Parts: sequence; structure tokens; C-alpha cells
Amino acid sequence: MSMRSRVRVLGTLIVVVALAACTQGVDKAGGKTTTLTLASIDQVNNNGQSFGPQAFVNRLGELSGGRLKVEVQTEYGGGAPDAESNLVKAIASGDVDGGWPSTRAFWGAGIAGFDAVEAPLTITGYQAQRELVVAPVAGALLGRLDGTGVLGLGLAVGPLRRPFAVKAPLLGPSDWVGQRFRTYNSPVQEATVQALGGTPVNLGFGWVDEARAGRLRGVEFDVAQYAKNGHPTSAGNVTANVVLWPKVFVMSINRKRFDSLSGQQQDWIRRAAKDATQASVDAQYDESSIATELCGQGVRFVNAQPDQISALRTKVRPVIQGLAADPEDGPILKEVQAIGAANPAVEVPTVPMVCRETSQKPTELGQVPAATSTLPEGIYRVELSKADYEAAGLAEVDGLSGTWTLTVRNGRYQLSCRPLDEPGVDCAHEVNHNGPLEAGDLRGTGNTAYFVYRPDRLAQLTGCRLPVSSSLEGHCFAGENYRMNWTLENNHLTFSDYVSDWTNPQYLLEPWQKIG
Repeated sequence: MSMRSRVRVLGTLIVVVALAACTQGVDKAGGKTTTLTLASIDQVNNNGQSFGPQAFVNRLGELSGGRLKVEVQTEYGGGAPDAESNLVKAIASGDVDGGWPSTRAFWGAGIAGFDAVEAPLTITGYQAQRELVVAPVAGALLGRLDGTGVLGLGLAVGPLRRPFAVKAPLLGPSDWVGQRFRTYNSPVQEATVQALGGTPVNLGFGWVDEARAGRLRGVEFDVAQYAKNGHPTSAGNVTANVVLWPKVFVMSINRKRFDSLSGQQQDWIRRAAKDATQASVDAQYDESSIATELCGQGVRFVNAQPDQISALRTKVRPVIQGLAADPEDGPILKEVQAIGAANPAVEVPTVPMVCRETSQKPTELGQVPAATSTLPEGIYRVELSKADYEAAGLAEVDGLSGTWTLTVRNGRYQLSCRPLDEPGVDCAHEVNHNGPLEAGDLRGTGNTAYFVYRPDRLAQLTGCRLPVSSSLEGHCFAGENYRMNWTLENNHLTFSDYVSDWTNPQYLLEPWQKIG
């Protein structure tokens, strides 16, 4: 199951922290409450390791005793390539009160001076990032926002971005020549790919469609977010010991909005941001366990050789030189380079040897039988909470809680879900629930069932449009077939031995109760 909606809905979801319905109200103790509307292009903690943004939201409520209410517009911009830069513009104009866009977004919003943070192959570990967000250079970066309408409150450690490749890992410069590589709304990323001989392609969620169509060779991604997105082998060859750049969050608020608040409220906000920075510094960023789980889904983590890394550094030198010559970025770059030089170790996920093979080996589904599956007809249901996933060691799974229903009739299946939380939080982040999330044919022999996805049937049932797409609004999702073994005892259906390039962990956590 994709971490994104099965039928993509490009909308803004509202997550309310310490619920509020108006700009000002009265709390239970009789004091005034004020609502801040923040926004994020993802979820609050989008990859399970975005500790700074989560702490910022939490601390606003805690420090104010609930007198600052926080509404978060998640998935702002609907996954468009320029969504994050548009978020910066929205903060500057006051369309939203604040958020935590990353440094890469400011250039596209017309704000210079943040590009040096992404200087290629410079900040390559979490310890370097920890030092960066609390060093004097952090204050210098936030100072770049003076006069822009945006007030910078603090920086927070974010994920490390690596090359993920479709067919074989991108190791040395020769692997990059002539290849289309997904970047995300950043002039430094584009310049780096060009310096390596590739062609940068600015894409948001649409990268999956481009990869599957054979029009994309690789993407820049972090391990945790790649796992969250649920497309394990779409670009499942990771150059494990190459960190291209970090993603550093900039906690921000509209300047006029901040100035309109009382001194006490301003203090709460500044303290919340400071605590969030520290939370991101204190956190542990375990990529190894996530990488090992991805390996089980066919992803491979391959190290570049020392001479290949040296050649990469030579190739990107013009990008570094360009940043150094820039009057805005040059002074920042010197400090970023000093931090990188003091922390030269590259963060490399630790995985078993089998995960380091030269290329991914997609899961073997095998030939789908023509025979209709003998899985008994009926309606089966299971309720899964986020706590159930955490108890199963799948804390990184996002959006698959809910009450799931599997309907089996006449050699066909439908999979639907009802939310346990607010719409868009679980059920694969689906907002509308006017039909199944998945439909297809059931094939197989004995106690082995093949679930053969039929997007044409899903289109008939839900009105989603063809062709399938992981990014186009209103289109049926681009899924894969999968295979499982099953047993049915005392009206409890248990699945095991799941095989596919597609992830569907909700099938395996608990038995499904037959209800009809």
C-alpha cells in the first residue's frame, strides 16, 4: 500500500493540535486563546525522523498551557515541485502564519543566502548537522530573512539526502552522464546534477510515474522518507556512502503576525523554536534499521569506491566555487565547510551483506495462475491502530491505520477502509471514502492467492481516472500485483508469506474476522 492516497487527492488537510475553532477564544481557565495556522508540504513528522518540527508544534501548546492553539495544514501545495517555495511565499504574505520549510525552498521564493547549506558532499553526517543548527552560522542564515516578511525562529536537523537509482546504483561520474535525475526545487541540486553530466528534472510526487515509464534514472531522497512513500523498488538502488546534501528545516513565522502578538506569546514561540532545535540535536537518527527493512523489500545499498568518490568531488568543485563567489552565499559557505571539515565522516547505513549486492533484485512474484483462487467468499475485517504497527516493530509505517475490509466475491476482491482518526490521517491518507481503495481479480491454487490489481475496475467503482498515476489528481493509483498464503480457521483469516514489490503490511499484522 502506498503511503500516499490510492486515489490521489491534492488537497490541504488540517491537523489541529489542542483543538481550536477560532482565532481568539477563551480557555477553560478564562484566559484568551490564540490560534496559529502553520503549514507543511508533508505531515508534521513526515518521515518519522523530523523531530524538530514535531517538537515545535508540541512545545507551542505545552509552553502556553493551551493558550496557543496550533492548526497545521499538511501536504500544502499538493505535492507540486514548487510547493515548498510557495509555502515560503505564503508565510511572507501572511496567507499562513508559519511553518518549517527547508533551506532549499527559499531561492524559489526570491530569498537568497540559503544555498550554501546544500553545498554538495559537504555536510555528510548527522553530527555535522547538529553542529550546524546551533552554530553562529545558524543566526547568520536566519538573518537573511530580515525585510522579507518572514521571521526566522531557528533551524532543525533534517534527513540526509542520497542518490537513489532505478536500475543500478549511481556510483562514479560515468554513471551520471546523460541521465535524467530528479531534483527538488533547488538551484544547487540542479547545478550539481549538471556538473556530474546528468540532466536535472524538477519533480514532486510525479517522480514515481516518470521512473516507471523509464524516463528517470534516479532521485535524491532520504532513507526514512523513501520507506514512508511505499514504492520500494521504484528507485531501489542506493549509493549508501554518498550524502549529496542535508535537508535542514527553517522554523519560520510571518513577521507581522509575530509582531501582533503579546510579549508573552512571542516568548512562547521563541522558546518553542529553541526547544525544537535542541530536540532535533538530541534525537537519534537510526537509518540502519529502516534500511534493513527496505532491503527485505528488494532495495540495495551499495558503496561507491574511494576513487569514485574522489571523482565525484572533483566534478562538483565548480558548484562549490560558484557558491564561494556569490556575495550572499560565500560567507555562509565558509562556515558550512568548516563544520563539514570538522565532521568529515559520512553517515552510512549498516545493513547485512546481502543488502549490499551490486543491484536490487526485485521480489519474484512468479507467473500468475489462470485458476480462480479458492479463498472462501465473504467479507473480512480488521481494525489496526498506529499503536498496533508500533507494537509490530513498524513504527515507520504511516497512514495505514484504519478499519480495513476485504470483500471476496466471484473470483474478485475489493479492499476498503474506514478511518479511525480524522480524514486523511489513516486509510492510506485517503480523504474521500466513497468506494474501495483497491479492486482486482483473485487467482491462485491451494492456499496461495494472487491479488491481481485491476485499475479499470477501480475506475468503474470509484470514478478515478485512467491512466494510472502516483501524482495526477483524481487518477487511479499505480499499483502492483501481490501474492500471499492464507489460512481460515474459526472465521479468522490469516495471511502470511507476502511477496511483491508493493507494500501492504496491514494484511499481515492480525487475523481478519469474517463478518459476512
